Parts: sequence; C-alpha cells; structure tokens
Amino acid sequence: MTTEVERPDPKVLKVWLWENGLSYALLAVPIAAGTVFAVTRGANPLWLFGTLALPGLYLLTAITLRLEWKSWTFRLTPDTLEMSHGWLFRKRRVVARDRIQHLDVTSGPFDRRFGLVHVVVHTAGATVGKIPGLKPERAERLREELLGP
Repeated sequence: MTTEVERPDPKVLKVWLWENGLSYALLAVPIAAGTVFAVTRGANPLWLFGTLALPGLYLLTAITLRLEWKSWTFRLTPDTLEMSHGWLFRKRRVVARDRIQHLDVTSGPFDRRFGLVHVVVHTAGATVGKIPGLKPERAERLREELLGP
C-alpha cells in the first residue's frame, strides 16, 4: 500500500481539453451562423467579436484546466482515502476505508482514446468522490487496495 500523494495521469488534461474543445465547437456553430445572419442583414460588424472571442475563451479554459489538473491529488493511507482538488476553491475529502462499499470504473470516448479511466467511490447510499484520469492498471490496483482481491 502506498501513502504517497498521487495525481491523475497528465493525459487527463488532453481528455479535458478535447471534451471542452468539442463543447466550444458546438457552441461556435450557432454563434457563427447568427453572426453571418446579422452582418448580412446590416447589423453592426461588432457581432464578429462574439465569434472571435471563442478562441480566447478556449485559451482561458485551457489555462484553468491545467491549474485544475495540477491541484488534483489523492492518497491512500492505512485508514483513509484522501482526495483533494480545486485551484480556486479547494475541496478536500477524506473517506474512511471501512466505509467504502464499492468502486465504479468508468470511461468516456476521449478517456478510452487516451487509455484512461475514472474511479468513482461509493459509500452506503452515496457517491463520495471521483478520481479522474487513471491508467486502468492503477485503477485496478486501487480497487484491490481498497476492497481486497
């Protein structure tokens, strides 16, 4: 068992960037269409600012996602699982190991593309946390360390 502080795999940052990039791309379509419609109808060309602002917002998102990844840590001690994250608003959760009932291992399409999974931790009747961006082997070891073979 390890008591050292661990962090999600750095590839989870790429997953987050792709997921957010897809959201921005889906948002860009109606904004661009509305801008073209407005400008061709004689509206002020400042409408273009909305379309041009999206790359800047995505850059800001990329910076905040990197800060979020850098703030994400977890640690398994003999008695607890400690999870901590949040660069602006820090959240720290400590769960007694004997309260953990089961773990779910999940992955979305971008997670699978980068070979990562998320571990969702459950106690009786509640989800108490999620550890993002683990390699499947580490997730399996974590499951064995927490719940036994």
